[in-house]
Amino acid sequence: MKKYRLVCSVCGKPFERDTEPYVCESCGGLLEPEFDLAANASHYREVIRGGCVSGVWDYRDLLPVEGVEAPVTLSEGNTPLLTASNLGPIVGVEQLFLKNETLNPSGTYKDRFATVALSIEKARNTPAVALGSAGNAANAMAAYSAKAGMPCFVILPPGAVAERGWQVRGYGANLIRMEHTIDDCISMAKQGEALFGWKSLTTNMLTNPLPSDGYKTVGYEIGKQLNFQMPDWIVVPVGGGALMNKIYKGCKDMLELGLIDKIPRFVGAQASGCAPLVDAYQKGLKNPEIWPGVPQTVAFAIADVCVYDGITSMDVLTKSGGCAEEATDEEILEAMHLIASKEAVVAEPASACSVACARKLVAKGVIQPTDSVLCVLSGNGMRDLKLMEQGQKEVPFVKYRDVEAVKAAVNDYLNDSKD
Repeated sequence: MKKYRLVCSVCGKPFERDTEPYVCESCGGLLEPEFDLAANASHYREVIRGGCVSGVWDYRDLLPVEGVEAPVTLSEGNTPLLTASNLGPIVGVEQLFLKNETLNPSGTYKDRFATVALSIEKARNTPAVALGSAGNAANAMAAYSAKAGMPCFVILPPGAVAERGWQVRGYGANLIRMEHTIDDCISMAKQGEALFGWKSLTTNMLTNPLPSDGYKTVGYEIGKQLNFQMPDWIVVPVGGGALMNKIYKGCKDMLELGLIDKIPRFVGAQASGCAPLVDAYQKGLKNPEIWPGVPQTVAFAIADVCVYDGITSMDVLTKSGGCAEEATDEEILEAMHLIASKEAVVAEPASACSVACARKLVAKGVIQPTDSVLCVLSGNGMRDLKLMEQGQKEVPFVKYRDVEAVKAAVNDYLNDSKD
């Protein structure tokens, strides 16, 4: 017997069937597994209190994984929560935290989805998996498919960073490049279910509500790492929206169990070159509209023209008293440099977007300097080092044993550090 039931994430209405589309017929919200927390509250409290030790599977009793005997795991989760004492004054707040998801095995928070998804599909004897992706989901799925011994097909758009494709191939997955947008690649992977018999594992709530529950463990970890004293704000990069929605769900669970006394205000952070959630927030829409044209941003990992989990995302912003904000590419690249130079974390542009947006909201007076803020760094920037070179001064080159030239170079750097 299942320990959970599917319910609407917005209105709470139960969903009787376990087939697509996973959309509430009453309000259009997306469906998610709901556990009867009240029925065994003391046990679930201990699960969350005792978690954040070995990884995502510490929370197995709160994951929809019936039938999974041997998880497909690479010890994902249990990522650091950093006190950003150097970066905080630049952002403009007294207390800034960074949830460092860059240290997951494949370099992204998507590993939390992949470990649950591949565990479920392996238990079901699924012959192969596939997905369209900007790169992060592809890397995660390729890594966990390799561990599961399952064929994996990845469809990437041309704008995806080449290094992400190399990583996919390194794991032994089958890479296909397809013109146009991320969303077109996702659609093709879905069409392939009928053609090739694979399972499309798009990392959102709309099509895969069960493995999406892996993301809520980020919320549980934040709770424990802060001794269940939650920050005033949590800023999350948003492409499809599932990560923000599920961290909120984790907070809701902890509030219901009496582990925390408030849910933070959530901010959906997007790039100006593709910001459908921000556009919907500004217009007061219930559901984000499709972003027109091809996205133009360095934050490619969140350049989804469709916020797949949009109605639920807008509901999270409303219920938490939060907002949506956008950052330009210039602001995102500056944030990348600041995160690396002040806190020694190399974060991808999508991750840096959370810090850039937090900084803007402080400047606008939305976030107060005395507020505590947590920014989620969703993915590793080691594959985006070319971007970090943009705007950097030229590296000095000196002749062999030219001490005077070395002195000049050193003094030039020292003078820059004083500015």
